Amino acid sequence: MDIKTSTFIKSKLAKKLPEIIEINTEFAYILGLWKADKCSTAKGIVGLRSKDRVLLEVFRNFIQKIGLEVKERTVKGYGETKEVYCCSMPLRKIFEWATDKRIELFTQRKLILAFIAGLVDGDGSTGNMSHLVIFYNKNEINDVKKDKELIKKLGFEVSIKEKKNHIRLYVLKPKRLIKMILPFVKLKRKFAAV
Repeated sequence: MDIKTSTFIKSKLAKKLPEIIEINTEFAYILGLWKADKCSTAKGIVGLRSKDRVLLEVFRNFIQKIGLEVKERTVKGYGETKEVYCCSMPLRKIFEWATDKRIELFTQRKLILAFIAGLVDGDGSTGNMSHLVIFYNKNEINDVKKDKELIKKLGFEVSIKEKKNHIRLYVLKPKRLIKMILPFVKLKRKFAAV
């Protein structure tokens, strides 16, 4: 399945995207990573905020591959983080649409695994083989439910724990799932003992 980008372009002034964006494991991973660590809610910004140079480069390469100009900035807060981003309202709409429709779009096992790997690289913790947990903001309960459904499609049980300021999605008995997502993961240090 592919995404026809012209469906999302409303202005002739919009920055050019390729005619088709293929729904493949790279796209699924990037979508999961963006969902976990997107940098801005500003209209038309598609970017990633991270302290990890590997993730920033993966995101940069995807944006460059589809022909958009990549920008980078440093953000100071509790520490110093970087943002890699582009300005494209059509791409923003595509990312929002695809994350909203991920259950329907990711029907192939490898697409689900790549998406989950992106989430884990962005907002996950593995504890090696003992646990797999993905963290969400309190206002992301609908995303938690969708991701729970995706993981259940793979045959794994999950539980949701609401904390004071965040939500956790736990994969129960995650050893096999961790091995399955490993080929798609970019931050291999999270899986050092695997």
